[in-house]
Amino acid sequence: MTILRRTGLLSLLALSSLLTSLAVYAASIKDDQAMEEQAYMLTTRYFMYTVTERSPDQQEKLNKLIDSMQSLVGSGSNTALAAAWMDYRTALQVDPYDQQDMVVEDKLLDVLDKRRKLVSILHADIGTQRIGNADAALLFEQSLLMERLTSEYLRRATDPMGGVVVGSSGSNQDDPQQMALQFSSNMNKLLKDFAGQKAIYDDLIAADRFWNFIRGRMLDFNTNSVPYVISIFNDKITSHLQDAYHLAIH
Repeated sequence: MTILRRTGLLSLLALSSLLTSLAVYAASIKDDQAMEEQAYMLTTRYFMYTVTERSPDQQEKLNKLIDSMQSLVGSGSNTALAAAWMDYRTALQVDPYDQQDMVVEDKLLDVLDKRRKLVSILHADIGTQRIGNADAALLFEQSLLMERLTSEYLRRATDPMGGVVVGSSGSNQDDPQQMALQFSSNMNKLLKDFAGQKAIYDDLIAADRFWNFIRGRMLDFNTNSVPYVISIFNDKITSHLQDAYHLAIH
């Protein structure tokens, strides 16, 4: 009898330890995903700050997001991540203009480079793990794709020649048109896959309506650049996608 009780106790302790480990792991992934989201959002904010010629409002939004990211990174113990974040943070705090009040493209490219390094460490930290099924994972990636698309759109909008110079500078730059087409394709799949889940579907429908309003503007960047509109609608779209993602994993 004593042996049976002891065996049962050990089993309960093992189960409790496993559940605790899984909870810690899930929290770690959640924090890493929050940092990945904010890493892309920071680029969007910095480029919007640049487009608006260092608007105090945009600077305030950028600074708040920097503080939020700092809090997330500071709560962890990944030294490589902390170092990459400090490099990224430094790049985000550099004045994007020169003494003649002209945008310095190399400073914008440096922000992108530092972001890539930070994101690569985050990916290495969580591997290929994602909370939820493949559809839920696509929701998360769709939110990141929207931020990537918007940040690249805004980066090109800083060029007085309509993106001709900025769009061709640097290496391995994201193509806004290709990303826009991929976003539309992903959205169609998500709407189909979540058609039977009302709460998630409602968020997706809302995101899709906002997307359809700016999709043509994304594809026709060189004719009519509208950074303010794109920035506002990006915030609405990513908010709905993030809400849908959190619903999908719970």
